[in-house]
Amino acid sequence: MRIVMIKGFSKTGKTTTVTALTAELRRRGYTVGTLKDIHYEGYRADVPGTDTFRHMESGARRVTALGPQDTAIMVDERMDPEAVLKYYKEDFIILEGDCGIKCPTVITGKVPDDIDKRMCREAVAVSGVISETMDEYKGLPVINARKEVEKLADLVERKTKQQEEEADVQLFIGGKEIGMVPFVKKTLENVVTGAVKALDGYEEGQEIVIRISR
Repeated sequence: MRIVMIKGFSKTGKTTTVTALTAELRRRGYTVGTLKDIHYEGYRADVPGTDTFRHMESGARRVTALGPQDTAIMVDERMDPEAVLKYYKEDFIILEGDCGIKCPTVITGKVPDDIDKRMCREAVAVSGVISETMDEYKGLPVINARKEVEKLADLVERKTKQQEEEADVQLFIGGKEIGMVPFVKKTLENVVTGAVKALDGYEEGQEIVIRISR
């Protein structure tokens, strides 16, 4: 699973970038999932008057609507984005909004100040409204997702592959592999490597296997 984040202020082109990139990755044969982080006060996934809303209002903590074309699962709490991603199995996950996950990030904006306020170490490109007026900003490529989506997809493929290949970290509990987003994999890698590299027999680049039996 490869993850990319599209973040920026409202009305700067985030959704346009997400949908253009989604369509291009699908055209290339990948499966794609998306996650949108919403901060609007009072937002609810369901609306008053529906049967499912009444289910939730009556005290149900988890409600599922099974329709003829799709399925909606609603939980009566804000879940951690990393916990949500455990349910995804797609090749690519595109995050819209600042979900707090460290992964290759495309920043959208209307003016340079928008970009500066959202800048992060994980930034790999700039897009959105500002891409109509410039093609580079502080060393980052500025890519118009509507006109140059192939270029954006090429960059996303390359950057997410680099992150994916940094370390192959797998976690098994009871013989079942536990899915982890890149940030959790990197954290686990750093913790384990930091704990064992001072031990006799440790060699840089060798596979590390830990088994805990109870």
